[in-house]
Amino acid sequence: MIWLVGLMMVLMGLLMLWAFSATLISIAAGLIASALLWQPLRWWRRHQLLRAKAQNPALDLNAELQNHPALFYGLSALAIWLGVAAMLWTLIHLPERMFSPEQLSLGVGIAFVVSLGTLVRLVGNLLSTGKGAEAAADIKATWALASWLVPMFTVIVLIFFAPNTAGWMVWREEWRGYPSTQLRIPLTSDDGPGREALMALVQPLLQQGSRVVRYHARSRNGSSYTLLDAVPARYRFHGAALEIQLAGLMPDEQLSLHQQTLDMVARGDTPDPSLLAYAQCQPSPNQMARSLLFSQRQQLVQEMRGCVQSRAADLRTAMEALKGRLQPVEMEHNWFSPQRSNWLLLQGWQAVKLPEGDDLSRLDALR
Repeated sequence: MIWLVGLMMVLMGLLMLWAFSATLISIAAGLIASALLWQPLRWWRRHQLLRAKAQNPALDLNAELQNHPALFYGLSALAIWLGVAAMLWTLIHLPERMFSPEQLSLGVGIAFVVSLGTLVRLVGNLLSTGKGAEAAADIKATWALASWLVPMFTVIVLIFFAPNTAGWMVWREEWRGYPSTQLRIPLTSDDGPGREALMALVQPLLQQGSRVVRYHARSRNGSSYTLLDAVPARYRFHGAALEIQLAGLMPDEQLSLHQQTLDMVARGDTPDPSLLAYAQCQPSPNQMARSLLFSQRQQLVQEMRGCVQSRAADLRTAMEALKGRLQPVEMEHNWFSPQRSNWLLLQGWQAVKLPEGDDLSRLDALR
């Protein structure tokens, strides 16, 4: 009977390892990184103490081990934070088959608790430097307790402000990167009115080039619901040209309509904006598939007609303002990581403004 209980415990352990494999692998990577960084720091501190002992044989090494210099505390915290960064990097870049949004949110939560706890403990260690042995021990004990309590209470508060599961999926996409279509639209005269007209012309393209992320979940009572978030397309004016990075690979037929229209405007022509407006307003295949009833499809057609009329008028005005002021569009496919490509906003990439919440579903109706 005992062997059966032991076997069940082993099976449960293996099941837990499989269920949380991504988080455990990333934690192991973070621990290894911190351990490797800690070794030279440990060697430096040991060499420092041995040299001080050689200069002063009466030095109490046990007392010195309880009272490290501020630099040692700072470097120790840095080693832990770099280990946390290695953990997150591993979690983000694990293969898709090992990824789950729940494990991502769990891993980010663990990283936050460890980072904040390390910061609180570092403050306590720095405050204890230069104090007597007893006073330093009391300060360290107080701040060590705070390093556990503060992150826990903070996590409880942040639960109400953290992204939903779809938001964590978008966060991973933006750090990991994704295949993207890049368009570069040079301006012959780069000025304010030209930029404004060009942004009006490509604004629907930016919205269509954004990607809605869905996460299907179930509530406790068994009902299902869908969480929505979006990876926005990004743009910037760089080198007298508008550069656009779509949040994925747009279908060639849809993209060619935009490219042909922009090229015609660059040649000085004024193409019929209705075709481009239709391309921007046509319902997506998913939206059409969900519209099973005749009344639903009729409503979609009416919405599309209103969208075409409004967009055609705006596009005609923008085309007249840009006639002969554009150069042919340059297009390529690349791998784009918004967070790494726009570190500290130094590269100037801006995300297109999109609806929030349930209104994101409207993006599916516009292609």
